[in-house]
This record gives sequence, C-alpha cells and structure tokens, in this order.
Amino acid sequence: MKIAAIICEFNPIHTGHKRLIDYAKTIAEKVVCVMSGNFVQRGMPACADKYDRARHAILCGADIVVELPTVFATSSAEDFAYGGVKIANQLGADCLVFGSECGDIEKLQEIANLLDDESINEKIQTYLAQGNSYPKAVSLAVNSDILQSPNNTLAIEYIRAIKKIGSKIKPITIKREDNYHGEGVEYASSTALRKDITLRNKFTFDFVETDIDDNIEEKFCQFACHHLAITDSQALSKIDGVAEGLNNKIYKADKHLGYDTLVEQIKSKRYTRAKIQRIILRSILGIEEFDMCLARDGEIQTKVLAIRTDAVALLQRCNDQLDDSFTVTADKLYLSFSGKKAPTKLQKID
Repeated sequence: MKIAAIICEFNPIHTGHKRLIDYAKTIAEKVVCVMSGNFVQRGMPACADKYDRARHAILCGADIVVELPTVFATSSAEDFAYGGVKIANQLGADCLVFGSECGDIEKLQEIANLLDDESINEKIQTYLAQGNSYPKAVSLAVNSDILQSPNNTLAIEYIRAIKKIGSKIKPITIKREDNYHGEGVEYASSTALRKDITLRNKFTFDFVETDIDDNIEEKFCQFACHHLAITDSQALSKIDGVAEGLNNKIYKADKHLGYDTLVEQIKSKRYTRAKIQRIILRSILGIEEFDMCLARDGEIQTKVLAIRTDAVALLQRCNDQLDDSFTVTADKLYLSFSGKKAPTKLQKID
C-alpha cells in the first residue's frame, strides 16, 4: 500500500488544498495529513479548532489526520518541516506532496543541497551579521530569490529534513496557484480567506465556513499584550528563538498601544514580523530553548485527530511498524461519511 503524506495547517482548508489532496490520491492509495494543532506557524491561533480542521481534511479526501506537535508547529520553517517529515516517515509514508511557488522539484533540490554546503552556511552567517533576515540572507548566499516565497522555503526545508533523517520518502511538488485577483482563477490563499469573508463562498466549503472563528486572533492579540506586560526580561530570555538581547527589547516595548504596534516596535530586518509573532506565542505557551532541544532529539509522539472509517486498518499497520518508543493515540474519531463526532476511543469498525 503506497502512502502519500501532506504536512499542512489548513487554516482554513480551501480549494487549493483539495487540489493537493486529490493529486496525492492519484499517486498513492492513502493520504496522511500531518497538521498543526490549535496554533500555527505564523504565531497565531488557528482560525478553527484542530478537530474541526481535521474533519474538514477528511471531508476533502484525506484518510488520516495526525497532529504536528505545537513545539514544531509554532517554530521556524526548519523545525516545522523537520517535525512533519519525521512523523510522516514514522507513519511509513512513501512520498511527501507539497505545493510551492516554484513548482520545480529539481530546482528546489538544488537549493536544498546548497544549503547543506558549509561555505554557503558561512555566507549566510555573514549576511545575518549584517542585519538581514534569514530568508534574505539565504537568498543572497545562494544568489536566488527562491526563498523569498514562503512555500518555496518550506519545500526546501522538507527536502533537507528528508535528507537529515535518512528517509526514503520521495518529495513531490505541484505549483501553487493562489492569485485570486485574476479572472477565472480557482484558488485563494488561507490568508486571503481569513481576511476577506466574501471570498469563502468561492474558494472554500460550507462545512468549513461555519467552523471559523473570525474573532480568535483579536482575542489572542489582546491577551498577548496583557501577558507580555507581566512577563519580565529574564523569563523572556529563556524562550526559544530569543537571542541578542531581544528579550530586553520586548520587555521595554509599549504594551498599551495594541498588538500590531507592539510587534512593529520589536521587529527589524533581522527579526521579521512572523518570527516576532512566533516568539510572543511561544512565550505565552512557555516553550523554552530547552524544550525545543528535547523535541528535536527525542522521539515524536503524535495524536490522531481524525480518520476515515475505511482507514482504521492503515492506522493499525502504522502501529505494527513502529517500535515501543513511538505511540499513536486517538482522542477523537470523526466519521467521514456523516461528519459527526464518534466516541472518544478509537474503535475497530467492521
């Protein structure tokens, strides 16, 4: 049985994601999604509960959705990819399917190989020391703008992670299309769908729209300002991703003018808005550098968020292939044909 994996957030799921799942089903018998939970990589809460988003994925054709642990889901592209690839590998995936702005797997592999070259890494460190953001520093080092696009960056990190763990997973990419401003365009990005409710009728699904909480980010931002107002510099210094006195800059920033103003005060060429948002979230969640080190070095446990009823046997196959240090659990099981929540214990269905 050939298994295709997709590392995702589905925040929210849309027609472009459905296209990716449908493509994966043409090259594999089963599709496993490794999905971020209630918090996502841009340093924000997801627009809907993780169990609802997992159900959306099943209704769009996925067979199993497992959770990418928060420690990876809220980290850099490198760690996000590493956690997702490691889980996909442990679940026995034969290939990893992902979208990219580039759409050229050979070009992506070429850049991934360059980034493993010590001389290129020395150049990256030089450009970082000059105050450039990591994507910009990499672009300068490899003489290509390919990493200025977020999905290209993730694609390259997926390829590097496959190589790093010695996996036999085959990386496969399709070109990402989400310029919804054009005539006859079929896809819009999740960012666009979160910001513009009027786009949802065309680019997502009825069962998705009803589960989206459009106020969740506003509530989070208010809480984040309160949290940082009572957090001292020493506590901030322990948070993963904080370095070079950034904790002092966060501590001294004005928390009374709102979240957006707060982030604007802290960000720089070196520390992008997305990175600052991740650090703020990780401060709220208490994810310290020590926690990240343990996560990278240890075995990754995951949770089944949703499963198609005819894929339970696949889950058992995964369990049979894994050693005792890796466990798969199912807190909730969704019935894909009805969309209703099933009992909280995974049941074998005849």
